[in-house]
Amino acid sequence: MTKTAAGPVAVGPPPLAFIYDRHATSHRAPMDLRLDGCRNWAALHGWEIAGIWLDLGDNALIEDDRPQFDGLCRAMELYAGTREVLCLVHTWERLTRTGALPEYLRRVAAAGGYTATCQGDDDRQALAAERPAAHAGSREQS
Repeated sequence: MTKTAAGPVAVGPPPLAFIYDRHATSHRAPMDLRLDGCRNWAALHGWEIAGIWLDLGDNALIEDDRPQFDGLCRAMELYAGTREVLCLVHTWERLTRTGALPEYLRRVAAAGGYTATCQGDDDRQALAAERPAAHAGSREQS
């Protein structure tokens, strides 16, 4: 960001949001509402939407078989070197309801991005804490 007399101005392309959800049942209305929430959240923040990845049916329930999530991470890798990328989910539970959340967050980080929710949470602070001490000097101090 560049500061002007009017305030900060974004330089470069907007962040690229990769929306993810999983849904096991045939009743799609709840999923559609969550996806609308993600689209609205991205628009509110000025993020460009790269696409929507959905694991449905059994793939939504099995922790180690999420082909759409795998595809999302591969797609993020293609853009990570050129602009800010993030995986956007309605809530953390859209990734998993088990203790596997850190593994999903690590996979997104390995693809060059971070994960954010429509409730305003993200894992950037936790990711910064995990980076080697050599990068600590480049982080802003609060």
